[in-house]
Amino acid sequence: MTVSTECEALVERYKQKQAQGLIDVKFFVRNAEEALKEEICEEVNRLDDAIEEGNCVPLVFNDRHA
Repeated sequence: MTVSTECEALVERYKQKQAQGLIDVKFFVRNAEEALKEEICEEVNRLDDAIEEGNCVPLVFNDRHA
């Protein structure tokens, strides 16, 4: 499938994640009235790309084992 928009790319990415076992995902947008759908999709794609490329650091709060 040829992907022509960021939202289409995001749909394809999450279809693959679902096939790998993803059950649910949620995204919270601070100003949903001001945000454009395509901009949100672009930002989520950029975030996922950074994670896949290892350009992230996990946050460890050490509160899960308290």
